[in-house]
Formats: sequence, structure tokens, C-alpha cells
Amino acid sequence: MQKLGLLLFVLSFLPWLVILFVVPFLPLDITQKATLSVVLGVGAEVCFWISVVLLGKEVVTKYRRYLHPRYLWKKIRNFNRR
Repeated sequence: MQKLGLLLFVLSFLPWLVILFVVPFLPLDITQKATLSVVLGVGAEVCFWISVVLLGKEVVTKYRRYLHPRYLWKKIRNFNRR
């Protein structure tokens, strides 16, 4: 169950990337793009909350800290200093 929870946790971030980098460039009407964005956003949230239930709050908080942009930026900067 923990592997499924981690998979759902990671998959919950992918629809947000699709909304930002793919949906604007699709040859669709604005209403279709808006509908697709809402569906992807709701799907991402559902995946996230199911993963929270499967993993528990402590595990999700730990992994979310590692995926925070400030933490990632700090890691990138420290990697470039080496």
C-alpha cells in the first residue's frame, strides 16, 4: 500500500505541470482548455488526498518538504558551488 501511496503522491504533481506547460499550447477553444484544466486539477487533488490517506500525514509532510521549490533551489545552488 505504501508504494501505491508514493506513486499517487508523485502522480499528483504531474497534472499541474501539464496545466502549466501543455494545455496553453493545445489547439482547443478557451472553454475546452478551462474544462481540461479543472478536470486535471481535481484529478491531481484526488490523487494527493488518496496518497495522504494511504501514507499518513507524517510521510506526506516529509516528502512535500523535499519537493518544495525553496528546498530544491537550495540544493541546486549548493550543487553548482562544488
